[in-house]
Amino acid sequence: MANHFKDYGELSNYLKQESGLVVAASYLEKSHSFFYNFPEFFAKTRIELVLGAITLIWRFLRNKYVNRTKTGTTGNPDGLVYPKAEAWHGFVARALREENMAYSLDEKCGVHYFVDEEFERNRVSVVKCLEAPRYSGVRAAFEATHGYLDAQPSDTKASVRAAFEAIEILARLMEPQSKNLNKWLVENKLKALALSGTTDATEADTIGKVFDGLALLIDGLHNYRHGQGVQQPVAPSLTFSVYVISVAAAALRWLVEIDSKQQKALEAART
Repeated sequence: MANHFKDYGELSNYLKQESGLVVAASYLEKSHSFFYNFPEFFAKTRIELVLGAITLIWRFLRNKYVNRTKTGTTGNPDGLVYPKAEAWHGFVARALREENMAYSLDEKCGVHYFVDEEFERNRVSVVKCLEAPRYSGVRAAFEATHGYLDAQPSDTKASVRAAFEAIEILARLMEPQSKNLNKWLVENKLKALALSGTTDATEADTIGKVFDGLALLIDGLHNYRHGQGVQQPVAPSLTFSVYVISVAAAALRWLVEIDSKQQKALEAART
């Protein structure tokens, strides 16, 4: 933060405005200016609030410091670059790695619980395949899955519920007449859609068994979907939650591909 000393005042106001975070400030008579104690803020503030502040600082720097290059590129036609935001992103990412903290940064400086590189690739790939407006609800639920996992401490029960909800929203888009995601829906509707495009008997048999397994998992997740009738809340372990999210990610990618083909076929039939 030392490189952004001149922005401390504005940055402090921005953090308070956007999230209610308060950076202690004191007036220095000698320099007739305020000192904003960011070192103390990062050292003493709860970790979940610090992680949120990391993202907000990136947004502040990105909005304030924008440069335009002479020529654009395919991915950046306006030629806009954000040197200070990119430097902040690089600094935080390096600090997280060097301190062996269980977090990683996405491209927008959002902080996520880091399981391993494969888990992170799954998260990114699913978010990317859910970019179409049709899947906005699915994407929100899937991102919430990771948001609950990112909390301190992780809310594994809410995370698993959100993973279930993401699949349920997509399943209901594919089968609008169905009200709920359950074992029957997977076995009798989603499996049939998955099998409709197969021509190989071996693959068809295997896909059928995979969807039978998914149906059993969905049936099991109802234990966390609904109240359990006990005094103390029962939350799944982190290990099990990571497994559920990983399976949900794989299922969502597959189902989106099936649904996209189905939508294209419907559009072609109308024309």
